[in-house]
Amino acid sequence: MKTSLNELLLIEDFLLGGNSEGESTLMQARLLLQPSLKESISWQQKTYQLVNTYGRGQLRQEIAQVHQKLFSAPEHLSFRQKVMRFFAK
Repeated sequence: MKTSLNELLLIEDFLLGGNSEGESTLMQARLLLQPSLKESISWQQKTYQLVNTYGRGQLRQEIAQVHQKLFSAPEHLSFRQKVMRFFAK
């Protein structure tokens, strides 16, 4: 199923809350008239969830790399000691 750019923009506005009251009412009417639109919205929501999950995983990985570098590299010894003193109190 191919989704037009206009339909995709409507779906994004609907999902991301960029609609005014009138546009939301119009979208609700479209959902009643076009059952396939509901499926498109569902797929777009799933896509957003996948992108969000992937982004979180990437961020966790980057944080882990920074942590590893700061707490294992000898050139960051003074920083490591300051942090450990801060949490020792």
